[in-house]
Amino acid sequence: MKKNIFYIAIVSIFFLALNFYLKIPKPNTHIKCPEEYTEDDIGTAEYKDALSNWTSVFLKTHPEATISEWSEAKSKMWSDNNCLVAIERSKMSGKVADLKPWERVDYAMQNAIQNTIYEK
Repeated sequence: MKKNIFYIAIVSIFFLALNFYLKIPKPNTHIKCPEEYTEDDIGTAEYKDALSNWTSVFLKTHPEATISEWSEAKSKMWSDNNCLVAIERSKMSGKVADLKPWERVDYAMQNAIQNTIYEK
């Protein structure tokens, strides 16, 4: 009986240690909401840099990610940061003729990722 408890404890410790060491870091999800950037060239450039940095981390931690998975992760990041305007506008995607500057950045980033994925 004591041997069984000992073996169970060893196996449990092994799996806990394995779980601790194999954790894959998530991309930094702290990013300002797109609607918080100014709607001018400076704000657009700042948002583009922030999204580009977030995307780089995401793709490093998820090298086999698809464009759909990237888009889902971006939406989750917005949700986690309570970016209500971005979430609502993304739901209207394709129906809005007057794209906000940050939406143009999103589409450009999506196209760049898609081109990178197809080059692999």
